[in-house]
Amino acid sequence: MKTSGRLKKKGGGAAISLAAALLLAPALMAAVNVGTSRALNRLVTPDGNHRNDTFVFQCYNPSELLVRGEIFDLKGRKVADMTLKNISLTDSYYSMEWNPNLGMRAAGGVYIYQVTVGESVLKGTVVVIR
Repeated sequence: MKTSGRLKKKGGGAAISLAAALLLAPALMAAVNVGTSRALNRLVTPDGNHRNDTFVFQCYNPSELLVRGEIFDLKGRKVADMTLKNISLTDSYYSMEWNPNLGMRAAGGVYIYQVTVGESVLKGTVVVIR
């Protein structure tokens, strides 16, 4: 049966969906452990008004694995270590924080964060706006 220039197949869809689900299952199961980890803010304006002054990354860590966070510039040079801001034992979240004004004051620009939870490594970008 042809509809809108595309072939429409009858039946067999459930088998394909089941096969796809089985193939994706390892990825989906692995994502549960750190899938809910996320950057709470990717734009940082460290101007001292206590709004978006720091970058915060929230890690889902129900197994209480070792957590480490680092910040790099775009040339791959380490700029800072993130600090553990908070641990919520009730819901297994660890909050890692980077304050661009501490230590060597970070210039405005794009930075790479790398958060390690056990053996899982999460990376992304954060922008410091000055």
